[in-house]
Amino acid sequence: MRLVLEQVLNGLTTGAMYALVAAGLALTVGVLRVVNFSHGDLFMLGGYLFWALYIHLRVPYPVAALLMVPLMVLLGIVYQHVVIRPVVRRAWQVQLIATLAAATMINNGVIWLLGSTPQSTPTTLSRTIVQFLGFSMSAQRLLMLLAAPAVFVALHLFLQRSRIGQAMRAVSQNREAAEAVGIELPVMALWTFAIGTALIGIANVLVTPVYTVFPAMGLMLTLKGFAVMTVGGFGRVNGTIFAALMLGVVEALGAGYIHSGFTDAFAFIAMVLTLLLRPQGLFGRKVGI
Repeated sequence: MRLVLEQVLNGLTTGAMYALVAAGLALTVGVLRVVNFSHGDLFMLGGYLFWALYIHLRVPYPVAALLMVPLMVLLGIVYQHVVIRPVVRRAWQVQLIATLAAATMINNGVIWLLGSTPQSTPTTLSRTIVQFLGFSMSAQRLLMLLAAPAVFVALHLFLQRSRIGQAMRAVSQNREAAEAVGIELPVMALWTFAIGTALIGIANVLVTPVYTVFPAMGLMLTLKGFAVMTVGGFGRVNGTIFAALMLGVVEALGAGYIHSGFTDAFAFIAMVLTLLLRPQGLFGRKVGI
C-alpha cells in the first residue's frame, strides 16, 4: 500500500504538468475553435528560456520564476499575432497546417541554435528531500503538488467571475451571438493565448527543474494534451484538468506495475477507449440533432 501511495503522489505531480499544459490547449479549442499543434513546442521553448535564465544568466530561482510568466505571456501574444490571427476564422485544416508549420519552425530553430542535447535545470528545491505525509519526495515535487491546485482554482474563478472570463465563455458557447453584443474575437484571442502561455510559464517554473528539456518533447506533450482533452471533454477546461491528473496517476501505476516502456501509450489507450465508449468525453455533453 505504501508503494501504491508513493506511485500515486508521483503520478499527481506528472499529472499536474499535463494539466497546466493541457488547460491552455483546452482554452484555445474551447474559446477560439483553433486546433493548435504547436502548444507543446511553446512549453519546450519556455523550458529552454527558463534554462537560459537560471543556468546561463544565473538569475535566482524566485526571480526567474517571476520573470517567466510575463515573458511567456509576451511570447503567446506574439505567437497569436503571427500564427493564429490570420487563420482564426479559417477552416480547421488551415489552422492545422499553420500550427504544424509553426511547431516545425520552433523545433528546428531550437535545434539550430542550441542543439538537440537534453538540458537539465536542477534547483536547490529539486535536490532537497522532504517528508510529506510520511513519504520522501523532492521539495520541487512538493511545490508542484501544492501550487498546481491553487493555479487551477484561480483559473476557474477567473473564468467564472471576471468580465473577461465570462466573455471568453460566451464566445465559446456562441461566437456569432457574442460578437453581435460587442465582444471582439481578436481581443478574446489575445486573452486566450496570454492565459494559456501564462499557464505554460508556471508549468516551466515548477516542472523544468525535475525533468530535462529537449527539442522533441513538444510533440509528445501536444499529443498527450489532445488525448487528455478528448478524455475530459473536448474544449472543457475543468474536465481536461481532471483527466490530466488521472492520466498522471495511471502512467505512474502502469510504469510501476506493468512496464515503464508503455508509459506513453496509456494516454492514447484512454483516448481510444473514451472515443469508443463515451465520445463526448467524461465531462462533455452529448449533442444530437
